[in-house]
Amino acid sequence: MSKLHILHADMDAFFSAVEQRENPELQKKPVIVGGVSLSNRGVVSTASYEARKFGVHSAMPIAKAKKLCPAGIYLPARHGLYKKVSGEIFAILKKYTPLVEKLSIDEAFLDVKGCERLYGDSIEIAEKIKAEVKQKTDLTISIGVSINKFLAKLASDYDKPDGLTVIRKKDIKEFMRNLDIDKIWGVGDVFAAKLAEKKIYKASDIWPYSLEELKKSYGKAGVKLFFLSRGIDNRDVKSQNEIKSVSHEETFAENISDRDKLFAYLFKMSEKVSFRLHSNSIKGATIFIKVRYSDFSTYSRQQSLKVAVNSSEEIYQRAKNLLIQNNLLDKPLRLLGIGVSNLCLEGQEQLNLFAEANEDQLDQTIDELKRKYGFNKISRARKLYLNND
Repeated sequence: MSKLHILHADMDAFFSAVEQRENPELQKKPVIVGGVSLSNRGVVSTASYEARKFGVHSAMPIAKAKKLCPAGIYLPARHGLYKKVSGEIFAILKKYTPLVEKLSIDEAFLDVKGCERLYGDSIEIAEKIKAEVKQKTDLTISIGVSINKFLAKLASDYDKPDGLTVIRKKDIKEFMRNLDIDKIWGVGDVFAAKLAEKKIYKASDIWPYSLEELKKSYGKAGVKLFFLSRGIDNRDVKSQNEIKSVSHEETFAENISDRDKLFAYLFKMSEKVSFRLHSNSIKGATIFIKVRYSDFSTYSRQQSLKVAVNSSEEIYQRAKNLLIQNNLLDKPLRLLGIGVSNLCLEGQEQLNLFAEANEDQLDQTIDELKRKYGFNKISRARKLYLNND
């Protein structure tokens, strides 16, 4: 399917832009919004474009940011305010199509196929969204338009802030040719270093390799790299209503019996599940796990909770207990999986009067940094056991 119908919409420096809107004196000044703490041990959540000129960026330690930009204006994050503004933005997006896949508080994919009669073609729809967001919120949004999600995301990043970039089918090869390899989803620092050993630095450097060669060398990551380096992405845009469960599983290259290593993987997967739940503003009241042994026998267990959750720590602890209580770690594992089901929107779940607010705030801050700066760029110390797997 090659029709231009996928949009990726991404607010520009969202947190700092909202702060600049709320206080006109901050306009055109370097504004840095911090996370849970603005102490020197904290990290940057969002930096305005004025601050980025000094080299300040998301996930950077506050201490380093202050050295690069001592005259910057450092503000604590106000998640309640950002969530309110986000609601206004998503109301605009959903006006143009019911197929809106929320990625985070300020970012979404849209599938506008079938909406042309009402609002015009995809480029006209992007222009209308940009104009309406500016008019109703006094903020700017960058939009990428293309034939699939991966290319639309690349397009929205291409001309920030306040950009509108279109990648047509005929433009794909030229656009991808000089794309840095770490701009491809799934290529973090460790994977990029491995690729550099084979002198692979650009997307086009992958093209001479066959699918079989890449699969043999890098497994599933190699398969993904083969297709994405060519701009091929067949994933559909999924609206919030279509999500029945959120899960993640990993098949290990070698069977694992080391419990500490398995628990480190479990937490890594819990973070990924939590990230997706937070991004869609949903929680789940059922935690489930799945294990597979070397003989391919497979078992699953689940636990229903009185209070729906989306915290990585809560998901991890419940899943860990399921593994231990059901004696599922007595043999080496070939596969480990974790998930959350029985979903509901945040705010519609039964409340836990004794819940800790700090854990949710920490999750929100870490999620924002992962989204802005790459999933593997920041994490909890518990995952260090994996040595950047």
